[in-house]
Amino acid sequence: MTPSHSLTYVINFRDRSNCSRIQNAQPGEEIVVLVHPEQEPLADPLAAKGMRSQDGALFVVEITTADGAPQSFEWEYPLLKLVAQLFQPLR
Repeated sequence: MTPSHSLTYVINFRDRSNCSRIQNAQPGEEIVVLVHPEQEPLADPLAAKGMRSQDGALFVVEITTADGAPQSFEWEYPLLKLVAQLFQPLR
């Protein structure tokens, strides 16, 4: 297990509502995005701030880790939307 002070977080694609929020994010819109530690995919999800860029091309996720350190990562939005669609459970 990775020490807690060096956890890297990733988007939780297991949550249907999380995938839906990501797919429906409008340019310039800030939404809640659920994330989990990269090495612990079954850990309880944490809320992070997700924002689609004004031009709609990028999606940036920002989280403050348990030790208070800020962490951010970005996706190209068209790719993120596709991944969210692929991982969204079938209805």
